[in-house]
Amino acid sequence: MKRILLIFIAVALVLLIAFIKIFSKQPKNNPPTLINNNQKTMPAQSQIKIIRNPAVAGQFYPADKNELSQMIDEFLSAANPPAIVGQPQILIVPHAGYVFSAGTAAYAFKTLKNFLYDTVIILGSSHNYPVDGLALYNGDAVATPLGEAETNKKMIDNLVANNKNIFIDNNVHAPEHSLEVEIPFLQKVLNNNFKLVLGLINSDDPEILQPIADTLAAQITPRTLIIISSDLSHYPNYSDAIYSDTKIIDSVLTKDIMNFDNVFNSILAENLPWLDTCACGSSAIKIGMLLAEKLGLTGVKLHYSNSGDTQDHGDKSRVVGYGAIVFMDNESRIMNNRYLNDEEQKAALALARNALELEFGLTKEKNEDYKKYPVFSDKRGVFVTLKKNNELRGCIGLIEPVTELSEVIKEMALSAAFNDSRFSPVEKDELKNIDIEISVLTPPQKISNPEKEIILGRHGVIIKQGSHSGVFLPQVATETGWDLETFMAELCTQKAGLSSDCWKNGSVDIYTFEAQVFEEK
Repeated sequence: MKRILLIFIAVALVLLIAFIKIFSKQPKNNPPTLINNNQKTMPAQSQIKIIRNPAVAGQFYPADKNELSQMIDEFLSAANPPAIVGQPQILIVPHAGYVFSAGTAAYAFKTLKNFLYDTVIILGSSHNYPVDGLALYNGDAVATPLGEAETNKKMIDNLVANNKNIFIDNNVHAPEHSLEVEIPFLQKVLNNNFKLVLGLINSDDPEILQPIADTLAAQITPRTLIIISSDLSHYPNYSDAIYSDTKIIDSVLTKDIMNFDNVFNSILAENLPWLDTCACGSSAIKIGMLLAEKLGLTGVKLHYSNSGDTQDHGDKSRVVGYGAIVFMDNESRIMNNRYLNDEEQKAALALARNALELEFGLTKEKNEDYKKYPVFSDKRGVFVTLKKNNELRGCIGLIEPVTELSEVIKEMALSAAFNDSRFSPVEKDELKNIDIEISVLTPPQKISNPEKEIILGRHGVIIKQGSHSGVFLPQVATETGWDLETFMAELCTQKAGLSSDCWKNGSVDIYTFEAQVFEEK
């Protein structure tokens, strides 16, 4: 008996040792990477690329790349929007499954053809979580079956830094469909050549919405597109949907959010059967209306339908409404054509650097790549800024468009290096540490009401009084975080040597301009 017991103990010990050896070889689990998704800023350094993967591919639209691409092509081909005058700056589009609403959305997206946009801001309502304020996504990219779209992290950081009601919350974005469904259309129409800013909001408080709209406006240039994602009436019958949606679309075009609220509430007060809401993205729509009013845009209805119109799928007893609206800047088409594309920007920066290298004797070869681009024969205003270790090293510019772009870039690059009285001339051995930034200006426009007409971050400002003058580039407001009062007071005193309130008393002439700013990377 003792022998059997000893054998049993020996076998048990052998099995225990084997068990310990096997499991001691298993890799240790690293602790999960924690991301604080409700914060003003993210950690300064992160080695992990954060990508939002599709939440509704295969449900709201095809998950297969080729099938999705072909479907969008068919919707765009079928869309026949009315002719518009000006550059689209804001689109209001639906966000239901493609089989129901993409035909209407295509009317809006088709108007973007032949226009260039650096950044697309998409705003909508959160259908999964309550959001008080504007919740932004700050991952590195957003993926769809058509590829990844990069986010504009610099703009996201600026928005968060300048408004207490704008914050980061990636969690609310993870399951949300309303923004995601717009991105494949953008990838097709704009050839995926843009960066994204995604925001969700459910607040209807004007004291929150107006400052958010103002903060957004300060970041918007003619190369910024705003997409407002919202369906219209939810679940009334076919005829009641048309009744409600027509009133809502007409109200949106007024750009008056008080009118919108009154119309919205009066329709709900009629107690139409099964009507749950007049527009699920009403908060985003109101931000779009505030922006359209502030930017002086003109609105046009492009198309309307509801789910009852969908062949083989429509149930007219309970429907959802879909509208396509565009707000456009009647002057921006001209302005857009004045902006340099990516290749022209590279040529401009190379031309500036070559001018400095020639001056220092670092090369004997003149850069003539720019001659491939007709834009360099246009007369433009230009500022060239030199930075060393992210600190200003020189900045000189010519505001009036009196010299061809190619020549003024070379002249201002040399002047910034050698003629900025605030700094000693740049030395030859410094050049390798100098980064070049170029601001190409639009012609100055005289204004009469600076408090209403100046949009911080978008407009540069010039003031003139006799021999006194001063200028701030658009990026000054963004970089300093100044409000309009401080911005103008500093311009009057620091730049023009005048009293801080000279811009208010009518004693100076005030001009605004816009700038396309790009730098070496």
